[in-house]
Amino acid sequence: MLPLLALFDCAGDEPLPRFERQALHLLAEALDCDGAVWGWGRREGGAMQIRHAVVHQRPEGLLSDYAAVAAADPLTAAFIAAPRPVRGGAVGGPLGLYRSAGHADLRDYLAQYDIAQLMLGGLEEGDGDDLVWLTLYRAEAHRPLGAREQLALAEALPFWRQAHRLATRLAQAETGGQSVPPSCLARLGTREAEVAQRYAAGESYKVIARAMGVAPDTVRSQLQQVYRKLGVHSKIALARVLGPQTAGGSWKPPAR
Repeated sequence: MLPLLALFDCAGDEPLPRFERQALHLLAEALDCDGAVWGWGRREGGAMQIRHAVVHQRPEGLLSDYAAVAAADPLTAAFIAAPRPVRGGAVGGPLGLYRSAGHADLRDYLAQYDIAQLMLGGLEEGDGDDLVWLTLYRAEAHRPLGAREQLALAEALPFWRQAHRLATRLAQAETGGQSVPPSCLARLGTREAEVAQRYAAGESYKVIARAMGVAPDTVRSQLQQVYRKLGVHSKIALARVLGPQTAGGSWKPPAR
């Protein structure tokens, strides 16, 4: 049985970063998987802009290395088109999603991270382009993730999301509400989020451009997109939406 109630116990007892890792451990153990990733982001132009992710029992490089092969991944493409549990055979699996000649780089990537079977599921949020997802891994090719795991993942996802919301609200209450709401940053691309937080913290176009290695006009254009996506029209409103930690202080990268 899935430890769904244990997710909420964990959300009430643990700090947010520890909750994220402990909850992944609980779900992976219940489904007899030896690795997992949870994350949230935004669907943009047929691709996923990852805003936050947590890796369980795999090296952290799994996410950064995936960027080079993501465009060729049929499992991710299917998920972005219709977020739901989607079963995938990674290396010689029953569905053969990665057997074609065009997937050689994907097979090498999966082998590098000892992934023989994987399953991906997720939920749409907000305007439908904000996505929350959970990926499960098995190293054994002879034990495919099947209908049982697919059903269990579909059942677990809403509980997981609600437990994470609880943990986030408790963390905000303990810090005076100073953490940035994930649902807000999830509307932005990675570079847009950094520009938004730097600008709200008081940095000028030129300072932001120099720090990020882009032209000031690029920063100005990205801010226009930020204003449009967040429905704000001034720096004061932007700072209010992002949270008190950005108001009147220097910008700092989010802790990982």
